[in-house]
Amino acid sequence: MVNFCFTMIGRARHRRIKKQRRYGTLGWPQASYPCVDAQEPTSLASEVSGISWGHMYAFVFWTAGSCDGFSYLARVDAQEPTSLASEVSGISWGITDAGMTAIGSALSSLQSLDVSYCRKLTDKGLSAVAEGCHGLKSLHLTGCRFVTDKLLESLSENCHSLQELGLQGCTNITDAGLIALVNGCKHIKHLDVNKCTNVGDIGISTIAEACSTSLRTLKLLDCYKLGDKSILAVANLCKNLETLVIGGCRDLSSESINSLASSTHTLRILRMDWCLNVSDASLNSILSKCASLEVLDIGCCEEVTDAAFESLGNEGPGLGLKVLKVSNCPKITVLGISMLLEACRSLEYLDVRSCPHVTKAGCDEAGLRFPESCKVNYTGSLVEPDVLI
Repeated sequence: MVNFCFTMIGRARHRRIKKQRRYGTLGWPQASYPCVDAQEPTSLASEVSGISWGHMYAFVFWTAGSCDGFSYLARVDAQEPTSLASEVSGISWGITDAGMTAIGSALSSLQSLDVSYCRKLTDKGLSAVAEGCHGLKSLHLTGCRFVTDKLLESLSENCHSLQELGLQGCTNITDAGLIALVNGCKHIKHLDVNKCTNVGDIGISTIAEACSTSLRTLKLLDCYKLGDKSILAVANLCKNLETLVIGGCRDLSSESINSLASSTHTLRILRMDWCLNVSDASLNSILSKCASLEVLDIGCCEEVTDAAFESLGNEGPGLGLKVLKVSNCPKITVLGISMLLEACRSLEYLDVRSCPHVTKAGCDEAGLRFPESCKVNYTGSLVEPDVLI
């Protein structure tokens, strides 16, 4: 079976991709993986004929405003079902439900689809994909504002192998949709509902219960309706969780944070910026008990003080933290950073922007010695690691 993977990209990446269209920097060997400009369906036909299966070919579609290229690709596959294994990139503003319907009707082996920022898409076209591609494992819909709970119902009915679902900014998604989703999709590993502002405790608690053993990544940025109930459920049930984003969930209490520290020992990445109720004790508990933690963002947690870093690393080899963001934490001082450095010997990136008591001059005066490979962002002049995006 051929594994089909489609990716449609947005305007922001168009110019960069266009410059790289000859694959000088996109990661495919130039000689073996040609670029096809399919502005005309007929040019695609001439280039596609003769492709041997077993290789990964990349086609960049520069369609100006129609989905004809995608419809035509579906017809090619229907004629030669074993001849094409491809990752297709196209300009998002030309992708409509008609293109999705064409994919759903002909590419039954599709396993991965990314149509992020294809803002014209609705439940109708994406449901056609779900109904025609029962082996779908990964679906990314970031910025698809017209998607509703009806699509999640269709995924639940048809795509029982779904493992990865990205719904960032799909504000019409509600708890009811998430509940329907896990009636049929019980093996979700990665779920992104960042900025899905109608998602609350009931939906996330249901996800945690239904996918307790499979869930590895859960992103809940700015889901401001969430409270302690859902995070307690995640902490108590999801024992294999590796990445958790709860930034902007301002109603969470220290009880939730403490439960994460006590229960989620596999946690590697934790983003909880703007969680205003994080206390010194709860943060110290996270740092002390989450032995696998490598990335932590506590930006704008204004109540955190130097006391959160006391007694860290007194026993054992110290913390494995590599990335730490404490920007806009006004009560942290150079003393707190010095205690942190004693415990975090493998730190690679430290963000102390807008911490008025932590400056380069102050750190130099105190004689702080950062790990050789550590980059310290005092003013925003350094590029941030993308691990928290």
